[in-house]
Amino acid sequence: MRLVVNGKPVMAQDEMLLELVRATAHVKRGCDDGRCGACRVLVDGCAVNSCIIQVSGLREGAVIETYEAIATEPKVAAVIEAFERERPTRCQLCIGGLGVTAASLVRRPTSIDEAIGDAVCMCTGRGSWRRALGVV
Repeated sequence: MRLVVNGKPVMAQDEMLLELVRATAHVKRGCDDGRCGACRVLVDGCAVNSCIIQVSGLREGAVIETYEAIATEPKVAAVIEAFERERPTRCQLCIGGLGVTAASLVRRPTSIDEAIGDAVCMCTGRGSWRRALGVV
C-alpha cells in the first residue's frame, strides 16, 4: 500500500502503523494499547494512536504526519514553547503525542478534552495536558 509519511512516499506492508512510522521518525512506543497517546500521529489530519491502527485499515495514499513534521509550523511551535514553560510531562515519553494533539487542535479546533480523548500521561495524568493545551 502506498502512503505518504512526513511528505515522503512510502510503500507499506500490512503492519501496525506504529512500526511503520518508527522506521522513519522518532515516534515513541508507550502502552501498546492506545491509552497513553505517546505514539500519536496525524492521519489525514486526524490524531490517532498509531499503536492500535493497522496499516491495512488506512486508505491508499493516506497522509501521515509525525511530531517532527509538524513541530516547525508557527502555531504549533508556539504551543510547544508553552509546553516547555508548563512542563506537562516528567519523562518526556508522551511529548510527541502531546505535540500532535496540539497540532490537531490548531488545525481543527475542538474541545481540549475531545482532542485528548482517552490518552493519559503515565507520569502526570490528564491535568498537565489540559493546562498545556489551554494555550492553543
